[in-house]
Amino acid sequence: MVGHGVLVLTGPPCSGKSSVGTALTAQRSPIDGVPIEIDSLFDVLFPDSDRNRRDRMLAYDAAHELARMFVERGKTPVLECTYSRREQRISLVSAMARTPAAPLWIVELEVGPERAVERWHQRDQPRDLTEHLVRERAATFPYSDHALRLNTSTSVPNELALQILSWLGHGPRSVPREVWAAEGNDWD
Repeated sequence: MVGHGVLVLTGPPCSGKSSVGTALTAQRSPIDGVPIEIDSLFDVLFPDSDRNRRDRMLAYDAAHELARMFVERGKTPVLECTYSRREQRISLVSAMARTPAAPLWIVELEVGPERAVERWHQRDQPRDLTEHLVRERAATFPYSDHALRLNTSTSVPNELALQILSWLGHGPRSVPREVWAAEGNDWD
């Protein structure tokens, strides 16, 4: 049985984070997980936003405070968003500073640029993404050597969720928080 910590599902746009997150929370799980989808929280907090950097960071900060509160109550928040930017990662690490014993588990969902663009065309397209940006972000995502990396190009979400649960069942090490945060990209 895995104790509580923070599980982050991260990856470039259209890598399958939402689909895998939904499949993960639908499974019987060794974790007491609470899903926090940052884009959904963003839409609730800032429904008329142009998705600017300031509003985006406020949504990340709010999600991280929620995550910290869940950890303090013995739950495992499952955060789902890109986390490509250093500032986004630092926000999570800062929020977790009050819970230093809670592990931080990172699952990176990898997708190639062409598959990401194909998925982007198949869904409602967020206002702040273009085909060019989806391709670029898939090609330049800052993957970490400390995370579990799963390729989503050919796997289905339920299979990936089972892989994540199996990995968690083996008691993975927490990623080094500051190292992971430093690996993020700067804002363009």
